[in-house]
Amino acid sequence: MVAFTAPPMFPDLHDDWPLVRAALADLDVDGVAVVWSDPSAAWSSFDLVVASGAWDNIHHVDEFLDWVAAREREGTPTVNSPATLRWNLDKRYLRELEAAGVPIVPTSWVGPDGDNRQSADISIPDGEVVVKPSISGGGHRTARYRPDEHQAARAHARELVASGRTAMIQPYQASVDEVGELGLVFLGGAFSHAIQKDPMIRRGDGPRDSLIDNQVVRAATASDGQIALGRRAVAAAEDVLVPTTYARVDIVETADGSPALLELELLDPVLFFPQHPDAATTYAEVLAALVG
Repeated sequence: MVAFTAPPMFPDLHDDWPLVRAALADLDVDGVAVVWSDPSAAWSSFDLVVASGAWDNIHHVDEFLDWVAAREREGTPTVNSPATLRWNLDKRYLRELEAAGVPIVPTSWVGPDGDNRQSADISIPDGEVVVKPSISGGGHRTARYRPDEHQAARAHARELVASGRTAMIQPYQASVDEVGELGLVFLGGAFSHAIQKDPMIRRGDGPRDSLIDNQVVRAATASDGQIALGRRAVAAAEDVLVPTTYARVDIVETADGSPALLELELLDPVLFFPQHPDAATTYAEVLAALVG
């Protein structure tokens, strides 16, 4: 039996879940959603734990890391691996990928381990910018600022640092308003499918708890260059970790027309099977092979 982690507020997970559960059933594998923070859950009784649905982990970081460590201690087969889950929780992993030669959206880091260690002297790049915490999901505390709002952007970064978090400051990529973000899904290390996300971060909204209500997704076709970047990002992560079972590579087009990595989601990505139903079968086959 395969357990899929779920958060308390969405115990039945995303629209992906019915498709994955049905595809597993076709392979005679039972799948069940289990709230990851449920103290009564008997994780060691499962053949495999898929840790991709603990979407509230950003609000319970220490508890989630303790949960990951517990699965590692008891030897419960878990994907992605415990080391991968820990590494991917904080977006400072982008620095390692950039050092490995993966082009990322230019990012300044403000905080204890950032390039700008003193939040009183925060450098903001020219033009429109995005500010967000390095541990974030679903647009949590993420906001977009026009060139005449840079003081508000600094105030946002200072607020994040004052709360003990690392702030990320990135130039907003204008192409997102025109063509959106592209998400490339990899299953068992192989490219599976692509989706397009319309802009989620809207001008004038300021930092909010979540931007998920702004999300509009549709099926997309990726170019050879975009897929190549996705493969480079996944391979760079696997070089320092282990092979991945699931991954979503979010990329945007930069001002010169080249693709750049926005995020590499190895922890808790939605994989958007309703937009590509056949891919749920591929995913089920990858998981069934791990169960054996």
